[in-house]
Amino acid sequence: MKILLAITTGRSNFKDTLDLLVKNFSAYGHFENNCVGVAVNYDCYFLNLKDEDFVYNTKLSKKFFEKIYIGQKHVSKYIELMKKRGVDEGIAIILSQSTGYSNKKNLVYLEAYKRGYDIVLFWDDDEYPYVCMIDGENISWMQTDILGAHLLAYKKYSADVAFGFFTGYASPIPSVLNFRLTKKTAIGLGDALSVASDVVNKDTFVDINKIFVGLKCENLDIKEIEMVDGGKWVSGGNISVSVRSVMNGIVPPFYTPSSTRADDTILSMGLERARVMQIPAGIFHDAFGEYDGIKTGIFPIKIERRKKNNYQVQRFCSALKGWLGYAPIFLRIKSQGLFRVNVKKMLKKILIIDDALSCEL
Repeated sequence: MKILLAITTGRSNFKDTLDLLVKNFSAYGHFENNCVGVAVNYDCYFLNLKDEDFVYNTKLSKKFFEKIYIGQKHVSKYIELMKKRGVDEGIAIILSQSTGYSNKKNLVYLEAYKRGYDIVLFWDDDEYPYVCMIDGENISWMQTDILGAHLLAYKKYSADVAFGFFTGYASPIPSVLNFRLTKKTAIGLGDALSVASDVVNKDTFVDINKIFVGLKCENLDIKEIEMVDGGKWVSGGNISVSVRSVMNGIVPPFYTPSSTRADDTILSMGLERARVMQIPAGIFHDAFGEYDGIKTGIFPIKIERRKKNNYQVQRFCSALKGWLGYAPIFLRIKSQGLFRVNVKKMLKKILIIDDALSCEL
């Protein structure tokens, strides 16, 4: 098969993550048996970097069949291409979002289609191809056959979408919140966000340790995902999509409103006709860059719970704004007739904890 690995990044150290994936793919013989290209879908504005900061030119980069770069400066080219194919300019601009969490992923689809790729494997730059195993207080590390699991979903199960599982942080919710938020505020925040979220509930911010996930056994299996509560819920990284299924309208394009999160959530709510498989391809999500040593083979032997970390709090605040930002479209899609009722319900809950949350953070 012809596979396009697409990493979405705003950081120049994405190269280390790609090198880890090259090592993983090589360990299972995938470069010899498949045609694998890489697309660097980059955002210069995230950390005020330059286009040249996103050139992938390590020794291991030569393993890829070709390298494709998609930055903000390329967006106008794709808009013109879509207009020539009969797409309304306004729709082309929306599909080409140059910032945000769905940031140019549809342009990756266009490149994949033009170049004859079968599937696109989307990857985030803070995901490492290792699995954190937890046994009581002890942790260990293992590797899974990432690409092999994705390919099996298409070859054996005729999937439209396949996604793996994660260990590490489920979301950018740091343990420091346990020391910043009172229990009343933590419960109130979870209660408010749960109105318009597929992952947050009333207890999410009460015991932050539950947000850090470790695998407790190695019995990994593949399973088909059914519609539950309005969606076939997938993860945003370590997810592959059939290019044919996108072009045939079975899988919708990516979309998030400006400055919001949850492109995976919105995608999940449009997968009713798609065959979606969860696969035994595991990753470690390093949401705060705490475990950078993994990139050089230094694996932690315990998980640190830090009481003070202003960077993590700022990162969480940014994520919180993103969650609030996508709430209206989430509620519009999911609740339809109850849209206004649920918006008012959520706003009322937010106002209850607004002042306390601001002071405690």
